[in-house]
Amino acid sequence: MATITLTDQQSLRIAELTEDYRVVGVDHSAPFVRKRRGQIMRIQQNGRLTAATVAEKRRLADRRANQAPRRGVRATTPYTSVIGD
Repeated sequence: MATITLTDQQSLRIAELTEDYRVVGVDHSAPFVRKRRGQIMRIQQNGRLTAATVAEKRRLADRRANQAPRRGVRATTPYTSVIGD
């Protein structure tokens, strides 16, 4: 994993965030944080928070999936019906 250098404004913004924000990744030179309700936000070079685009969210998810250790087995047969009473 490469190390990036944040701008002073990005560092200040991260320090000011409340406890319900979590840093969840980095794309190029922008860190991403997740709000408690699940919204992904991008911290721009100037320190402003903006909503992450769909493409940025997808890249972030792809990177996290590639870094996560594989555990368990994949389901090969989806459950399409359930027997009820």
